[in-house]
Amino acid sequence: MGAKTVRFRCHHTNHCCRDVVCLPTPYDVLRIAMQTGENPYDFLEFLRPGEITGVAKNDPTWLKADGQKFIMALKRDEKQGCYFLDRRSRYCSIYEHRPNLCRLYPFKIQETREGQFKGFILHKNVGCPRHRDGTCDVKPLHDLYVNEQMHQEDYARMVADFNTRDYPGRSPESFLELFIEIVYDND
Repeated sequence: MGAKTVRFRCHHTNHCCRDVVCLPTPYDVLRIAMQTGENPYDFLEFLRPGEITGVAKNDPTWLKADGQKFIMALKRDEKQGCYFLDRRSRYCSIYEHRPNLCRLYPFKIQETREGQFKGFILHKNVGCPRHRDGTCDVKPLHDLYVNEQMHQEDYARMVADFNTRDYPGRSPESFLELFIEIVYDND
């Protein structure tokens, strides 16, 4: 386990789609919108600190609007789960276009004390059953992780820019205006 492969196979228990809040980057949002035709205003929500756990108070992706903090998440329903979880099949309806965090779950990167890549393991404190009856290659996971880190850095810069702006009527949804242009057909 670790440097070349991780023993894991997804059994589609839907834990990640029902019990985990996905925090997409703007890149993920654009990819989903462009590939599926879904409107980001329909599939995103903005959560307050009391509505989500596991996100540090100093996380650079907290948006500030109307004197409060918000974080962008895929919309979910307490009973049904993620907005994109197909209610009949119980599979992700945008699987090929899902956010990078969904692609990486339940893997966790291991690094040396110096911050050098060491390998991947499975998160220990997650509800996923973590079935070990398969093998996942680490190289594609590492490439995805590096890509996700770049997107997270861009995301943090966008949030910092958004948080410095102050104008009447600014809401967390206003953040989407920094990177999404949707043309509505009024015909």
